Amino acid sequence: MDKRIILAVAGAGKTYHICHEIDPQKRNLILAYTHENIHNIKKELLDACGRVPELTSVMTFDSFVYRFFVCPYEPTIAGHFGQDEFRSKGISTIDPPSRTIKKSGRNIPNPKYKKRDRFEHYITRGNQYYCATISELVMYIKKGKHSLVQRAAARLNLFYDQIFIDEFQDFREHDYDLIIELSKLLNSVLLVGDYYQHSVSAINNTGKPFKNRKNDVSYADFVTELKRLKFDIDESSLSKSRRCSMDICAFVKEKLGINIESAGINVGKVKWVGEDKVEMTLQNPSILKLVYNEAANYSFEAMNWSYSKGDTVDTACVILTDKFEKLDTDEFSLKGIPIPTINKLYVALTRSRGDLILMKASDFKKYKATYSV
Repeated sequence: MDKRIILAVAGAGKTYHICHEIDPQKRNLILAYTHENIHNIKKELLDACGRVPELTSVMTFDSFVYRFFVCPYEPTIAGHFGQDEFRSKGISTIDPPSRTIKKSGRNIPNPKYKKRDRFEHYITRGNQYYCATISELVMYIKKGKHSLVQRAAARLNLFYDQIFIDEFQDFREHDYDLIIELSKLLNSVLLVGDYYQHSVSAINNTGKPFKNRKNDVSYADFVTELKRLKFDIDESSLSKSRRCSMDICAFVKEKLGINIESAGINVGKVKWVGEDKVEMTLQNPSILKLVYNEAANYSFEAMNWSYSKGDTVDTACVILTDKFEKLDTDEFSLKGIPIPTINKLYVALTRSRGDLILMKASDFKKYKATYSV
C-alpha cells in the first residue's frame, strides 16, 4: 500500500502539487477540510488540466464521510441503536449538546447531553446527523468482525485509484482518527499539509494530533508518530516557498525557528515601519494590514492573522502584538508564547509575494484610536 505524507511550508504550493500530480486518466478523489479549499482545488485543476477531469471527484471531508460511510450503511447504523425504521434528513452544522454547561459560575452536567452509546449523541431531533460527531459515529459502529471503516475502505479501493487529502493539518480528534484508520486500508493515499499552520482557524483547534493531554506535540514528535503509523514522510518536495522571498524566509526561520526556504521566484524585503511612517502605511490602500484579531474594527483594509491563511498579496503589513515587541532584536525569545499564537504569526508573515512590512504594537497604539470604528 502507498501511504505518503508531504510536509510542506507556507506558499510551497500544496494544492498546486496535488492538482499537477494526479493522472487525469485515473479515478482520483481529492478531499479538503473547507469549502474554500475545495474552490481553490477546482480552480487549480482548471489551470492544470483545463477542467476538472471526468474521473476526478472533489469534495469536503464531511461530505465524503456522509456519502461513503453513512448513507450506504444507514440501516446498519440505525440497527446498531435499535432504530430499524430510521431515515435521516442530511447533516446539521449545529453543535450537539456539550457534556457540561455553566450555571452560577461553575460547570455542571448538561442534562441534554447524550453519551456516545446513544443514537441521540449523533443525530438531532429532526433526524439530521451532527457534523461534529459524524466521524465519531463512523469509528464507533461495527457489524460482526468488520468495522464500518473496513467495509467502506473496501468499496473506496474499488471506486478510486488514488485518494488525496489537502491541508491535512486542519483535521483533529475523530476526523484525524478516521483519516489514520482509513489510510491503513487504502491502496493509495497522499496527505499534504503544513504542521506550522495548525491551530490557526476559528474552529477545530484543540486535541489530537497536536495536543497530547495538556502538552503541545512538537514537530519532531509529530513526524515520529506518523512514521510509527507506517507513513512514508516527505519533508523535501515542498520545503521551499514559491511565494515568499529569500529575505522573508530567512527572517521567519531565524525568529520563529521554522525550517522554511525560498524557491527564489519572488523578490521582497523585510521592512520595519518607523514611527514617522505609521500613518502613511495605514492609509496606503495597496498594503494589506494584518492584525491579530478584530480586523473589522478598523477603518483601514485589514484582515486577521489567521484569516489570511491561504491568501497571497503583493505587500503585507503585519501589525504585531505586545508579545513580539522585541522581534527586531537579538533578545527576542519564543519562550512563553503559545504555539497557536506563533503559528498565526507564521501565517501572517508568509502572505506576501513582495515586501513584508512590520509594525510594532507600541507604534500602532499611538494611532489605534484614530482608525478604530
